[in-house]
Parts: sequence; C-alpha cells; structure tokens
Amino acid sequence: MSLIDVLPLEIFVFVASFIEEVFAPIPSMAVLLATGSFASLQNYTLLALIPLAIIAALGKTIGAIIVYYLSDKFGEITLTKFGGALNVSHEAIKDFGSKITGSTKDYLLLIAFRALPIVPSAVVSIGCGVMKINFKLYLITTFIGTILRDSIFLYIGFKGTQLLASFANHSAGIESLVQTLVLIMVLTGLIFLYLKKKVRW
Repeated sequence: MSLIDVLPLEIFVFVASFIEEVFAPIPSMAVLLATGSFASLQNYTLLALIPLAIIAALGKTIGAIIVYYLSDKFGEITLTKFGGALNVSHEAIKDFGSKITGSTKDYLLLIAFRALPIVPSAVVSIGCGVMKINFKLYLITTFIGTILRDSIFLYIGFKGTQLLASFANHSAGIESLVQTLVLIMVLTGLIFLYLKKKVRW
C-alpha cells in the first residue's frame, strides 16, 4: 500500500489487483478504496474512474488465471486424497462443472458472482478451477464481473473522500463560528463585569 504514494494510480491499481487476487488474504476492498480516494485527491474526474476499473480488472483477471490453473492442478490432488472422507469425488465435481456449458444464464450467473462485493473473488476462482469451468467462460465473466465490482469500490473511495473533504470544510466554518460566538460571549461578560464594577464605584 505504501507504493500508492510513488506509483501512478494506473500502475498501482494493476499491480495491487494482481497481487491481491493471487494472495487471497489481501482484501481487494482496501486496494480499490485507497485508489478511489487518491483519485479524488489527485483531482481525477468521475469518468476517469472507468479506465482505472478496467486496468484493475485486467490485473485481477491475470491473477485469477493463475489461481484457476493452480486450483485445477492441486484441487485434483486434494480431492483424490481427501474426497473419499468427504464423500466427494473429483469426477462428481467435474460432472457438475460440465453442466455449466456457457449458456447466457451461466454467463450472467458467474458475472453476478464476480460483481457482488460480498462474494470473495478467490472463492469463485478456486471453485471454477476445481470444477474445470470452460476457460473462455471463466475469462470473460471474470473480466466483466470484476470491472463492475471494482467500479463500486472505486466510486465509494472517490465519493467518500469528497464527502470527508466537504465535511472538513464545513466543520472548519462551524468551528470558526463557534470560536467567534465564544469570543463575543467572553467580551460581553467582561464588559458586563466592568460596567457592574464601575456602577459600584
């Protein structure tokens, strides 16, 4: 995350999106919210978030390809060793995956899984690899769904920073007003005490 200070946002979001897809514990939300925030601070327009979302999706899709092939390879080994205990065979998983043939419904379903922020991207990648989902279907739905998902987080980061800046500006105005009122009250009190003391004299 420290690279966001020194790299152009386009390069940062590509590299960070690739890394967070391959290393699942890194939250994609943190990467994209930070990118959206810095885009706002660097005076990007709202439309300029679209290329950032596409670049981020490209980096994430390349990472997802690696996860897909690793899941395909090691998923088979894992199911071979432990599938019996779980009453799940690799053939049954492949059979289920083969039913996802690339229909319009399948495309929409996988795009939705990718786009929904509540569904971990790594889970979708690993599941598709283990089930040997058609690679073309996997690639297209990953890219499109990720653009939609990334756009949501970029927008939140972008607008959140603007709202905070607006709030800070208004807070500064309110603070000045309060300080002025307090000063007036103090001066009024001092004048009142002075006049009261003068009357006694």
